[in-house]
Amino acid sequence: MIFELLNLCVEKGASDLHFKVGYPPILRIDGTMRPVKDMPVVSYNDFEIMLEAILDDLQLVNFLKHRKLDLGYSFLNARFRVNLFNDMHGGNAVFRVIPFKHLSFADIDLPMSGRRMADRPKGIILVTGATGAGKSTTLSTFITHINTTYHKTVVTVEDPIEYLFEDEMSLISQRQVGVDCLTFEEGIRGALQMDCDVLMVGELRNADAVEMTLLAAESGKLVFATLHSNTAIQAIDRFVNLFPQTLHSQVLGRLGSHLIGVVTQTLVPRRNARGRIAAFEILINTSAVRGLINENRVHLISSYLESGSSTGMVSLDNSLVDLALAGKIEKNDALLAANNKTYVKRKIEERDGPGGAA
Repeated sequence: MIFELLNLCVEKGASDLHFKVGYPPILRIDGTMRPVKDMPVVSYNDFEIMLEAILDDLQLVNFLKHRKLDLGYSFLNARFRVNLFNDMHGGNAVFRVIPFKHLSFADIDLPMSGRRMADRPKGIILVTGATGAGKSTTLSTFITHINTTYHKTVVTVEDPIEYLFEDEMSLISQRQVGVDCLTFEEGIRGALQMDCDVLMVGELRNADAVEMTLLAAESGKLVFATLHSNTAIQAIDRFVNLFPQTLHSQVLGRLGSHLIGVVTQTLVPRRNARGRIAAFEILINTSAVRGLINENRVHLISSYLESGSSTGMVSLDNSLVDLALAGKIEKNDALLAANNKTYVKRKIEERDGPGGAA
């Protein structure tokens, strides 16, 4: 059953497959959950057969011991990020599709100010968004750009490894937490000893990982890392709040000195087409922004995002307005994704009229 479903997932252009005991299989297509037609409810036996089909012996032991497991899995012409866990009903699995093809900056329509971040020699670039917002895809475009442009050594620390890279101009080493290193912080520490120029951290989950990331930037590395946040300002707050309150001023000072910028994104349904398109928020660490970070006045950065187009900054709301006016997304979808719905509605009507083609 599972191989048939994975094949169907790819054929239908789904982003996720949900395989849960007691429920029929469900595909997420263009953000909408859709039960698979003519498929029976997943049984305990179906789930056990799936585990035996996709896990090696060590992975199976780990899942049975901890009742949860994340892994990367390749099947035919596709790759999946697999999240296995137990709930009150029994086994549960989510398969997220990871394209083999690496996208470019142009493919994801990343603003030029965001693209230029990858050309900096050192510092920290945070890629943020909600779960399923496309952070891993954007990270892969940064690494692909470096791999096809510069002679660099690149180390990634991931849990699990998602996009697979082949060396082109750069040398790339991909390390999986729990397999090649025990923790993110151990993986980052190892990267500092591996003569790497560029470090990619799959997710900053705790203060130890953030501390090692700061040390990597302070030692002259270019560091990419992800966080779960809906805005660039939230990303900075989350970065700092992983530490005790007594260390916030010190961490803000270090971040202000080494942050290049923040790329925050959300996915919005395309207008009159299948699939979703990313709306980006781009925060550039200008001298003014750096001052606000150092002074712990991060909440005031929003005014620079709204009016900072001359420095390459873009707020999420202005990105949504531009996408709606370009006819790439519906006006209502722009409003649903907006942080400030009143602002987005007013801006669209100012530039396109109350009726609006969007």
